[in-house]
Amino acid sequence: MACTIHYSLGCVLMSKEMTKAFIQFSEAIWSINAYVGGIMAQDAELKPYSTQQLQTLRIINEHPDISQGEIAAIQGVFKTAISNRIKKLEQNSLIIIDSGRDKRERSVKITEKGIKLIEKSEAIIFGHLNELLHTEFSDEEIVTFTRQLDRINSLLK
Repeated sequence: MACTIHYSLGCVLMSKEMTKAFIQFSEAIWSINAYVGGIMAQDAELKPYSTQQLQTLRIINEHPDISQGEIAAIQGVFKTAISNRIKKLEQNSLIIIDSGRDKRERSVKITEKGIKLIEKSEAIIFGHLNELLHTEFSDEEIVTFTRQLDRINSLLK
């Protein structure tokens, strides 16, 4: 039997099984974010930063000379949210801001201190996730799952 889910653009008909799957997916995403936040809260160097700030720092590391507008587009947030994140990262000497390619857009670059923080956060967070997931899943299952998540991520862009 189909159930109806209403949202601002209309309504969608889907089975109860699919509705349950999407609810479980949403809850898993929230749980993963909370788990990562908990890991960060246990480390004195990571504790002052949000997962969003570390994600911003990772993006800056992967895209040298990126603009704040480009960061906002990648993260799917407004420029004001990025401005606040950038401000904290700059105050902590994790990034520097230069006048960029275009005088209107300033470019953001990661510092050596920022690179070290990213490396530390990845080692800690990925180490915890590796230990947790390997209690239930093989390497192949983890890689397959992350490929599926990557496909979902591509659809969302």
